[in-house]
Amino acid sequence: MFISLIAHQAVWGQTVYFADPVVLNDTINSGAEESYPMYSLTDSTLYFVRSLHAQNVGGVRSGQDIWYTKQQPSGTWAEPLNNLENLNNQNNNAIVGISQTGNTLYLLNSYQSDTKEQPGMAFSFGIDQGWRPPNDINIPGLEEKIGNFYGIYVAPTEDIAVVSMQKESSKGMEDLYVTEKDLQTGEWGSLIHLGETVNTEGYEISPFLSKDKKTLFFASNGHPGYGNTDIFVSYRQDTSWTNWSKPENLGDGINSSGFDAYLSVAGDGQVFFVSNRYGRSTDIYQSRIISREEREQQLASRIVGGGKGVIPNRSAEEEKLDEETRALLEETQALLNEFKKANNDAGDTYESGNTTEPEQTFEENTVYFNLNSSELLPVAYSDLKESVEVLQENPNLYVEVVGHADDSGGKDYNLKLSIERAQSVKKFLANQGVEERRIITYGKGSTQPVTTNSSPSGRKQNRRVVIGFGQ
Repeated sequence: MFISLIAHQAVWGQTVYFADPVVLNDTINSGAEESYPMYSLTDSTLYFVRSLHAQNVGGVRSGQDIWYTKQQPSGTWAEPLNNLENLNNQNNNAIVGISQTGNTLYLLNSYQSDTKEQPGMAFSFGIDQGWRPPNDINIPGLEEKIGNFYGIYVAPTEDIAVVSMQKESSKGMEDLYVTEKDLQTGEWGSLIHLGETVNTEGYEISPFLSKDKKTLFFASNGHPGYGNTDIFVSYRQDTSWTNWSKPENLGDGINSSGFDAYLSVAGDGQVFFVSNRYGRSTDIYQSRIISREEREQQLASRIVGGGKGVIPNRSAEEEKLDEETRALLEETQALLNEFKKANNDAGDTYESGNTTEPEQTFEENTVYFNLNSSELLPVAYSDLKESVEVLQENPNLYVEVVGHADDSGGKDYNLKLSIERAQSVKKFLANQGVEERRIITYGKGSTQPVTTNSSPSGRKQNRRVVIGFGQ
């Protein structure tokens, strides 16, 4: 997958590519929950959080602890430790920011009380291979949070913090806000809501802001995704904090059908995030920024034969697709061509090649879907039953079931969703007695809208499956 990103320290092009992620080994990932990965480039240290771990301060049922591991020159990781006596207590502890020099850590929660967890933020200075007792930071408005869940990310420049929390005025369960520090007084300003382009009626959590403060990563269950929570990226459009580009799903390399969140990008291009994609507790995954050439090699190794067939007369929208999505479209088109050829050759089954009667024409049917859904709506049943009747009355016909999506998600996501919609229709037809060998399904993603996606009614018309007949 690829995204546009402004670099931290490394000089990258405008388009940035990510290597396929790998799960870190059992030295770091345990049977407990791992989260909040944060890499300090100055001393090659990966900080992260463990929850429900027997060696946490207070044991399994106590709060979460900060753990750390050193990356060796070989790329391997040392045995993790949590011997941070000033930073870990029986409450929930996490590192939410590291200064550019690496000698200041920003911490979740207040450290004023050892007995009762207080919402807030603190910081600690490094000294003599250790860390000083944290000092609390006041963020105006944080006390207005609803519920127990909130998160913070502090930029390396130490003057910007992005907060995820729910307030009475929030659009969803948890929204994203930003607060700026006055460099003259050292005080943090009031929380600024990032707006409804980023925030949804679901939750937005685990923010990460690029060093130039123009690129925002976050996790959400409110934007179209592959699972219950995916990682997205959005770009700041001006100097305000309320004008952002439409969030882009990072694709099925980073995201999965499970929970994916807490992505961070180190200055050397290393990428860390967490996922429970294999049904376990959340584990830490690692990726890296790669070149365009490496990305092309990566795609070539995924697509056996490099993708078969060619789509004639590509639309301008299809020309914009990345190579992986385009190859998938080409492969489905090739399969369709093979299907037609096989059926035309099978004269004992399909009689169109052996009859002198003119071919009949049959009207297409179209069924529509809810946003981010491949589930058939009850209103579609009558139209689909009409298609079943046509197929039952005309045994020489096959049916093409073509899925489409609006442009709410990323290209890869839309293609996957359009295929799933087509498969839902195929399942219905098969359950009504239509032989599966007579049904071919494929998806076109968002490449063939029937109307504009600039309005809700237009997007609704583009979330569709078209059922056509051939002889």
